[in-house]
Amino acid sequence: MKIIAVTQRLVLNQNYYEMREALDVKWGKLFKKINFLPVILPIEFEYEKYFNSIKIDGIILTGGNDLNNSNKNKLSLKRDIFEKKLIRYAIKKKIPIFGMCRGMEIIGEFFGADFKKVKNQVGIRHVLDVNKKSKYFNQLNKISTVNSFHNYAIHKMPKDLIVSARSNNGIIKAIEHKKYKIFGQMWHSEREKLFDKNQMNLIKKFF
Repeated sequence: MKIIAVTQRLVLNQNYYEMREALDVKWGKLFKKINFLPVILPIEFEYEKYFNSIKIDGIILTGGNDLNNSNKNKLSLKRDIFEKKLIRYAIKKKIPIFGMCRGMEIIGEFFGADFKKVKNQVGIRHVLDVNKKSKYFNQLNKISTVNSFHNYAIHKMPKDLIVSARSNNGIIKAIEHKKYKIFGQMWHSEREKLFDKNQMNLIKKFF
């Protein structure tokens, strides 16, 4: 069983001031299905203690919250700072990183990508155009369609990353690092009504 560290979205309580961390309950179902043991990383706790105490096999950066550069607010900024520190630590310790939606965006920004606002990318599905040079081509090419729930997309790719897959209308939907074991996808595997076996296989094969 793989032990995977997981980040969470930040939300503000509406009735009185309280900043909260949250994770869609379907993540638990997905982890159970792929036989991963999740370790949730609280943003105000020293994440190094988890890695020093537990043999963690990888990190998943989850969705939720825009990047601060796209939508400036204290929740986005706080999460950006935390996850960039985590990425830096993971690279140093050679820990694999898998980003999902916002997770892919923070990976892209960390390495120097810039973004553009896009329309009609919420609540639709895409067929993937997979890059044959991707290390994950065999897994990505088996995925029939993916969901889409985002308002921003990578506009300019940094030199350290390559495009793993685009949507059928050219929007970047997956990226990978040329050297490090770092991958990001813009779709939410946990939001599928019935978990897609090929999407799950991509996650399992990556780790």
